[in-house]
Amino acid sequence: MYAWYKRENRNGDLHLVFDEQTSLGGCNNGIIAHELKEIITTKDNPPLGWIIPLADKWNPEGYSFIIDIKPSTGEVFLCEIDRIFGYSFDDWTPVMLRLNLLYSDLAKDDMDKNDFLYPEEGEIETIYTMLYFYGSFRDGKLIGAWNPPHGTITALLFWAEAMTFFFQQVKQFDPDFLTANIKVIAL
Repeated sequence: MYAWYKRENRNGDLHLVFDEQTSLGGCNNGIIAHELKEIITTKDNPPLGWIIPLADKWNPEGYSFIIDIKPSTGEVFLCEIDRIFGYSFDDWTPVMLRLNLLYSDLAKDDMDKNDFLYPEEGEIETIYTMLYFYGSFRDGKLIGAWNPPHGTITALLFWAEAMTFFFQQVKQFDPDFLTANIKVIAL
């Protein structure tokens, strides 16, 4: 579930208060389409990468765009969308979301998801997720429905340009994100 939350200062603490449910995708009401309409020009045609600095734009206006990752479970997993990165091809667009992980691994009964305290700066972890939409733009106009695929398709396809674009964005905004110690098993 995606929603706008108002940012309220209470006695020096920042609280997020549910304002309205909305959507990330969709050519009419989706936040991506709404924001893209403001930045694309008639000279912009795919293949082309784009960046929407959502938190930079809306936090000063008193809003945060929150994703409830597990809305139908007994677990709280809330993230704020910081930035949206997309790489549009002729008819479809893979998208990467840079998220501020606000709360996870809490029981639903331990927190009011409609009114909660924004964590301290040092407590927020950055994570990423990816998805894609059937939609793009041509000559400054959005084309397609800007909705995710229906059915059981879960795979993201990355041509070299899109993978390079996403890698460069993570490297720019979170260079340490790409230096985690990992273990590998291989034949």
